Amino acid sequence: MSAESGVPESGDLPRGILRGIAQVYLQDNVVTGLLFLVGLLVAGPVVGLAALLGSAVGLATALSVRAPVERVARGFYGFNSTLVAVGAVVSFRPLWLALVAAVVAAAVAALLTRVADFFLRVPPYTAPFVFTYWPLLHLGVFGDWSSAPSFGGPLDLDADVWGVFGSEAAVFLVSGLLPGLFILAGLAASRWRLVGGALAASVVGLLVVELVPLFPADEIATGAYGFNAALVAVGMLSTGRGWRSCLLAVPAALLIQAAVEAVGLVPATFPFVLVMWTADLWRARGAKDAA
Repeated sequence: MSAESGVPESGDLPRGILRGIAQVYLQDNVVTGLLFLVGLLVAGPVVGLAALLGSAVGLATALSVRAPVERVARGFYGFNSTLVAVGAVVSFRPLWLALVAAVVAAAVAALLTRVADFFLRVPPYTAPFVFTYWPLLHLGVFGDWSSAPSFGGPLDLDADVWGVFGSEAAVFLVSGLLPGLFILAGLAASRWRLVGGALAASVVGLLVVELVPLFPADEIATGAYGFNAALVAVGMLSTGRGWRSCLLAVPAALLIQAAVEAVGLVPATFPFVLVMWTADLWRARGAKDAA
């Protein structure tokens, strides 16, 4: 994209869209975004297409409100839109209604990301997705929209151990071994360390859920109770923090997820957001004290 004109160059558009998908895991990497996309297409073609649509709508919306071109090109306005567009198509039917909701919600998520740039002292992470997805879910209930079929791709296995791999895919609101493996491959394209962090966090999540009676054990294999842990670990390692930070952050994310569910809300990635905000504010406080 041209920084001088603020107009996207044609070759930058596909890369910006793929980076928008990669930034779900805080990765500025086109190959990572491509592998994530393949994993979503394996989970279901409509899921992959929704991810592309959401990222593209987020990019276009950001440009329309004159967001910084460099940040648009790096996918910062695409990942929340990607998530909420996928959320729409994996939640509701008929498909045409889900796609309309996906486009509108993707635009709203991008606008919220832009607003957050002005008012937050920390990155918004996936907060715009969460605060768009929650009203969308309630709108679907209020409108009595039909539920969508589950998306998991082939080779789904009903064994707890596959929940370790399903956790990575569940960040995108899908499940399954193959989608999870493609997500891990995308992380490996950025840094192998991230793969270790995501898998270790998923294992910890599995053990906690098995040992602590706060979570429904029959949903472990879907990765539904490990994806915030995996995302938090990747987030910590991607923002210059080490393994000790992960040891604190992963259990915190699991506890927050239990608390959010206890009040009747869908956790989505809200536990990840709260943990990352806490870590960022703590780091900023330490830097201020050191100065």
